[in-house]
Amino acid sequence: MSISRRTLLQSGLKVGAAAAAVAALPRPLLAQLGRSLEPLPPIHDPGIKELALRALEAARSGGAGYADVRLTHERIRVFGGQVQDSESMLVGVRTLVNGYWGFASSPVWTPDEMSRLARESVHQAKTNALGKARAVDLAPTQVIADGSWLMPVANDPFEISPFEINDFLASLEVYLHRTPGTRITTNSCTAVVQERAFASTSGSYCTQRCYRTEGAFGIDYTLERGQRGTIFLDCLSPAGMGWELYAEDRIPRVRDHTMYEEIDRALEELKEDLLMPVKPVEVGRYATVFDPHTTASIVDETIGRATELDRALGYEANAGGTSYLNDPVAMLGSYQAGAPSLTVTAERSEAGAVGTVKWDDEGVTPEGFSLVKSGVLADFQTTRESARWLEAAYAKHDLPVRSHGCAAAPSAVFAPLQHTPNISVAAGRDAKDFDALVSGMARGIAVKTGSADLDFQHSSGLGSGRLYEVKQGRRVARLAGGFLFRATDLWKSLQAIGSEGALRRYGIKATKGEPAQEHHHSVTAPAVMVKDLTVIDPLRKA
Repeated sequence: MSISRRTLLQSGLKVGAAAAAVAALPRPLLAQLGRSLEPLPPIHDPGIKELALRALEAARSGGAGYADVRLTHERIRVFGGQVQDSESMLVGVRTLVNGYWGFASSPVWTPDEMSRLARESVHQAKTNALGKARAVDLAPTQVIADGSWLMPVANDPFEISPFEINDFLASLEVYLHRTPGTRITTNSCTAVVQERAFASTSGSYCTQRCYRTEGAFGIDYTLERGQRGTIFLDCLSPAGMGWELYAEDRIPRVRDHTMYEEIDRALEELKEDLLMPVKPVEVGRYATVFDPHTTASIVDETIGRATELDRALGYEANAGGTSYLNDPVAMLGSYQAGAPSLTVTAERSEAGAVGTVKWDDEGVTPEGFSLVKSGVLADFQTTRESARWLEAAYAKHDLPVRSHGCAAAPSAVFAPLQHTPNISVAAGRDAKDFDALVSGMARGIAVKTGSADLDFQHSSGLGSGRLYEVKQGRRVARLAGGFLFRATDLWKSLQAIGSEGALRRYGIKATKGEPAQEHHHSVTAPAVMVKDLTVIDPLRKA
């Protein structure tokens, strides 16, 4: 049985429910059923636009004051041993009626299904509108007429033979095992390509193709005298790249060497750790140096999460918590969030960053903006709806009311939420990296590959990682301990920030909403030094 998917996209075709269901099945399952399909037409195919417009027309006819539709086609391929493929085709219709939203989604791409989803979404919005009256005034945005964008990647992992990629991954294991005492704990690569089409009653229609590639490579190492430890290559965190994440000799702000050299560097680092004595921490307050990984992780939790406007206003309280920035209108432009040396910016346009897009999930072209500028809270992350919530604050500071392009969802089956974009910590002026900052300490603590668990308001945190005692500019022992902090005190205590050349970018997966949505973004950060960090012994008995 052969069904033309291109034929199914023609707006005038009448198809049965069985044919529509088969059309929506993933290609691997169709192969198992003995059926075949023509290749899916590109996302910018006119037939897909006709489907989107069918949904908008039905939404208007049903009484929606505003509507948008998103279609996503996603392929996932996991390498390492047996290659695993999965695929999804999804569509979601969102409508606004009398100040209330409705949303309906489905895995079926047919004209009749577009109309059904629009009607269902309008019905849901009207049902919600039976409650207390409210107004939703969407911030203005530029109309995108037939826009099309492809994320630039050097090596499309779906155009490369999976045998070639698996062979390269196997070569990493062979290279590792040249060193006695080593064992691989994990070695895999996941590649994702998602094509998206967006249309709205505002007149916008745009399509884009985005990539995400990430890997996991863990090394278990045992010295001759019996010390044993594990380390993971953190250069393989999610990135808006193709296979070049592995195969390029050097990727600025991600890694400095080939993958083989990264393995050597990791082994040397692990060996150095294993040869250090381990001692309990002396509880107290210390000057502390964070490596870029630790800085990125804590900035993401304390500034990235906290400046999500819906979270700050309590709309995420039943899921991921609220924010210590709990009075956005009053705090914007006046709240001291950190030392004058701290500047944190947000954007969705950096090449290679995993949160990069041309248009967000409301058809907005994202712009770069400051979250914290010279230590002062400068803005919040916004969508077309939430930007209006800051209208009074923007007017006070003579700023336009605009969405920063932070609307996103992992696929069309989810309604768009405000998700954190790519964020960056501005580098310091001195040419210093982690080791240089450590060398300037007479006595203190250093932390590598750290992370933190935050409280409900993303204010107070318990941090962990690889902790070291520092004496006279050298790491002399590993410490069995952790650290406590409050976000406001931590960033106000900044003493030094690493230089431009020491910036490193890490891909982060965040979860938000109910039902939970996974979203990826990048955080770029240098090593930093803070003073008076509270270091604790979590194993000590009271």
